Amino acid sequence: MLPRRATLTERATWSEVGYAALRLPVSAVATLLSLGTGTLGLLMLTLPLYDWALPDGGAHVAGTVLRGGPAMAVCVAAGLVLLLSAPWLARVLATADAALARALLAPPSDLAARVGELERSRERVVDAAEAERRRIERDLHDGAQQRLVALAMELGRAKAKFDDDIDAVRVLVDRAHAEAKTALAELRGLVRGVHPPVLTDRGLDAALSGLTALCPVPVDVEVDVPVRPKPTVEATAYFVVAEALTNVAKHSRASHARVVVEQHGRPGTLSVVISDDGVGGANPGGAGLRGLADRVGGVDGRLSVESPHGGPTIIAAELPC
Repeated sequence: MLPRRATLTERATWSEVGYAALRLPVSAVATLLSLGTGTLGLLMLTLPLYDWALPDGGAHVAGTVLRGGPAMAVCVAAGLVLLLSAPWLARVLATADAALARALLAPPSDLAARVGELERSRERVVDAAEAERRRIERDLHDGAQQRLVALAMELGRAKAKFDDDIDAVRVLVDRAHAEAKTALAELRGLVRGVHPPVLTDRGLDAALSGLTALCPVPVDVEVDVPVRPKPTVEATAYFVVAEALTNVAKHSRASHARVVVEQHGRPGTLSVVISDDGVGGANPGGAGLRGLADRVGGVDGRLSVESPHGGPTIIAAELPC
């Protein structure tokens, strides 16, 4: 029942009803004008051929017989003009009909622009996802995979010397243990950069607390999210904070940063604000911030960056829940 009621209140529904109501009279008038012009022009052009067969001595206009006089030549010329203008009139009427259809059936210009922006954003998100996949493959190949290969080699050497040199075995096992811990740390860092399990299990508050604890710059965190948003929105908010704090640690030369995540309405909108007291000068067109904007746009959100030279830098994202 609710979908029907919503449909009846939409502008598009009544535009379609209005177009259907106007279509019959408009089409009737257009058909009458098109066929009438062509038919009348043909009749006037060929009047000399059948004028002799008409009653009362032939065709009359205002009581004057046209046969054999200058009036007949004018009639033929007018018929030729009407016949030649019939295709032009048909095109004009078709253009008017198309304009009527666009006026009543086409989506609003802002909606069309929004759809175009979403299509471009979707393409950028797909490209960003592909780049992220390649980064993960590269990190696994150059990081954890190499660590695990080294671990296997150390264990193989320890196995070969197990019966002959127990002290060398102890050294090799210690190395293997260190390699295993390093590989585990790299895998944890990789998983944390993609989608940490704590985000799924305990939500944004716990995930961001763990993330900010690893940042070399002191970070204050405030999270007020009474109702958990969709997993996609949560992941996007986490990614925005993670990328922003990475930039703070690498480029800002800041001594302090702040992360505020608030939910407005229930569920409403999720607001994510990351600020720091660094030197500023962040470029919104750079690869990192452009990737953030693409990811935020993929969930129909908005990202703004304020970073004047000298600071501070404020990155704010509005995510619909």
